[in-house]
Amino acid sequence: MSLSRTLVYVAGRRNTAGTQILLPLPSAAVLFLVHYCDCDLFEVVFVDDDCDASDCVTLSFAALLATQHSFRDRSSCPYRCDLPVVCDVPVIRSGLCSTLRSLIKKCHAFNPGKHLHDLLGFRGGSLKACAEVSGWTKLCEIELPSSVASLISAISRSKVSEATIEDLAKECEHSHQEEDKGQSARPTNDPGREPQCRVALPEDLMKLEWHFKKPPSIHNDDKLKRALLSQIKQEAETIKDPGEFRFTRDIPHAHCMSRFRIKQPNQDKAQNEEVQNRNLRSNGIHDSGSESRGGRCEISGPESPSQKDGCEISGPESPSPKDGCEMSVTELAEFVSSLTIHEIDFVHLYSEGIDITVADMILFTYIYFLMQSTDFDRMLIREHLPRISRWFDHMITLPEVRRAAVKTQFDLSRFSDFKKEFMIKFYVPEGIKPPDHDEMELSRRLRGKYRAIKPDITKALDKIKAGNIEVELGSHPRNDQVQLDWERFPARVDPGRDLPKKRHQRKCEQLENLATAVLEIHHPGDVIVDFCSGGGHLGIVIAYLLPDCKVYLVENNEDSLLRARSRIEDLKLQNVTIFQCNQDYFHEKFNLGVCLHACGVATDMVLKQCIENEARFVICPCCYGGIQDTHFISYPRSQHFRNAGIEYKEFLTLGHVADQTEFNMALEEQGKYCMNLVDTDRSLYAQEHGYKTSLCSLKPLSCTPKNNLIIGYRDNQECQR
Repeated sequence: MSLSRTLVYVAGRRNTAGTQILLPLPSAAVLFLVHYCDCDLFEVVFVDDDCDASDCVTLSFAALLATQHSFRDRSSCPYRCDLPVVCDVPVIRSGLCSTLRSLIKKCHAFNPGKHLHDLLGFRGGSLKACAEVSGWTKLCEIELPSSVASLISAISRSKVSEATIEDLAKECEHSHQEEDKGQSARPTNDPGREPQCRVALPEDLMKLEWHFKKPPSIHNDDKLKRALLSQIKQEAETIKDPGEFRFTRDIPHAHCMSRFRIKQPNQDKAQNEEVQNRNLRSNGIHDSGSESRGGRCEISGPESPSQKDGCEISGPESPSPKDGCEMSVTELAEFVSSLTIHEIDFVHLYSEGIDITVADMILFTYIYFLMQSTDFDRMLIREHLPRISRWFDHMITLPEVRRAAVKTQFDLSRFSDFKKEFMIKFYVPEGIKPPDHDEMELSRRLRGKYRAIKPDITKALDKIKAGNIEVELGSHPRNDQVQLDWERFPARVDPGRDLPKKRHQRKCEQLENLATAVLEIHHPGDVIVDFCSGGGHLGIVIAYLLPDCKVYLVENNEDSLLRARSRIEDLKLQNVTIFQCNQDYFHEKFNLGVCLHACGVATDMVLKQCIENEARFVICPCCYGGIQDTHFISYPRSQHFRNAGIEYKEFLTLGHVADQTEFNMALEEQGKYCMNLVDTDRSLYAQEHGYKTSLCSLKPLSCTPKNNLIIGYRDNQECQR
């Protein structure tokens, strides 16, 4: 019986000679992880996605010899989503992070002994949050592949041909000879004589460099430090030679190597700091690039140079007691006995802390191709990106990483520690500075909500009045007859009968308002998309009520989709497909879009996609205070509001007030009015694109404070019931 492999679609194509593969950086990261997992469960399908060659890198065709693979055109990809895509029907996953996480989980389930699930990080949270809410995911999945590809392209354009290099070298040699004869020569700072080409480092790459500078974020680090401190004190009792005591320690794990260091006794602080700075400078890191506090080095890497498989690895050595800090056995015992957890620092050894994760797999691929573009000039990278360089140096000492790199045809034998002449020179453009706070944390939001003050509210409402903007309310297609007979439904259609009674009742009321609206405006055979579907409550109800329609659930949260999948399988629904991806990665054609409480900008993304597909929509917005301009959404949405002079800040003020709609609040009436204004702008935006719309309320109003409902369809899409 042949093995049924999961299809992994990535962008890429063969060159004309068929000896190389041209592919974007995210596709290369997928191939590298497939080799790292070493699991014969996948077929990698390269899709000719018309990628610009300047955005791609090349790999030898030999990188595919150990992997089942095929090449297809774009039309043969069964789903219209951003690549890479994993087809594990009924779940379709799109986007780099979702794809890699799913591959890791599948490989771990196949071979738990390899502990590949460790790559998913603490509580499986590595790159789990979508790019819209996590700056770290956005950096790894969107910003860095674009920035690094552009940087590689700039380096390629800046490279001087061999003939030009030789001509410049001869000209310089002739110049020196003329100077020796006492004859004048052109100034060495003459741009025409400068052999180096200056290339700007992108801000996204500098974000990563600065990210490595900050201390690692570790859950429950005090508990781990106490356990380590206990081990250190036990070890110190058995040491007879103080020179054997290591101030930098490696912590072996099943899948990686962590590192921590101990603050040294401050017997000679000045001498101790000079030793540390000397160690840094000897490895291509300047004193200005490091920070010292309490006689310890803020930057750490591999402890000593090593050479494996023809690739020389080096990093700063950790200062030892012999480096100006000699101690007797008694002094060592006293020093160790006085240690507290405050003298133990964890080293930012990997991109997300002290453990290797899937983020390191992605970043390793990006940085390898960056180094390849510089002809593997490690001194150049060390000079300008010291922390990234030392992280990379450590990564290629890991046996599993090296094995995967060899299978992916990464050339680890060409790294050079010698500065190359007539090569490029990096620089950081003016205006790019380290952020005052870390914008790449795995945080809930990229930016905080806008907070309006009372004068701002008064000004915004006065402009609404001066602009003659009126709220026009409509009605539900079924008026007040929106109830569904939940008792007749199978148990798994119900949103959760185990919920508290009042909460269960409110959820059912919310769902039946949207589901009955869909029943009224749908056409037979429609493709219906439940955006931001969560656990699939709304989509499952619609799929059960309309078995002749296809229903797509689009959601990024994999835990929610697992619950939805379980319910779908129990109900044996054959008309539901799940898409785990960012909303803007989904490009399938559809006829009707729905969403229940899509937060902030997500509501407008749904509306935008419905309009672009000329699809009907039933939308219940939420989190009005979370609206904010993005690279493809700007506020106000309607030209009507813009013509009235409503500016961005004033619209954000309306959104801020619209969130003050909790029942029995003093500002509830004003909040409801502002909520209606924001949704009036959305309704007008749809009307400007040829839609008929109705802005109404869920019944009863008590089912949720966010109880607005926007229903829209074109003239030729009216109900055919």
